[in-house]
Amino acid sequence: MFKKILVALALALPFIAGAQTIKIGLVDAQSLLQDLPSYKTASASVEAKAKKYDEEYQKLVKEAQAKLDEFQALPADTPDAVKERRAQELQTFDQKISEFQQMAQQDLQKAQNEALAPVYQEIQSAIQAIGKEGGYTIIQEKGAVLYFGSPAEDITPQVKTRLGIK
Repeated sequence: MFKKILVALALALPFIAGAQTIKIGLVDAQSLLQDLPSYKTASASVEAKAKKYDEEYQKLVKEAQAKLDEFQALPADTPDAVKERRAQELQTFDQKISEFQQMAQQDLQKAQNEALAPVYQEIQSAIQAIGKEGGYTIIQEKGAVLYFGSPAEDITPQVKTRLGIK
């Protein structure tokens, strides 16, 4: 009797397992990001900050070039102590420029992360909502998939609609 139940269970198991459907959704998050107005606003604010840093950097470079030109224009009979002091000034100024570049890069990275975090969260929330509504088992980035068969569905248009992107 026990063997008959095991045999029946073994025969029925593939049918039970086959009844579960796996629904896979694919989304092109990059296209969503580029079309989202909040992304454009966030990017514009980061670009404006980057422009200000670039302007300041250009001023520093001009100042450094002026100091270099002044150093190179020193007469040949200038004492070595004066030449050495000016060379040290140039080296110190070069270090200041490097420190400025590093600080600006870190600040811009932080500003970009802060500005884009709500945008990424907005996209993630929309994807999760579509996933729940559509009964998707997995939703994956479309660009990362090398192959997908017929059970996978591109849900990018649905997410765009949810985000109000035309």
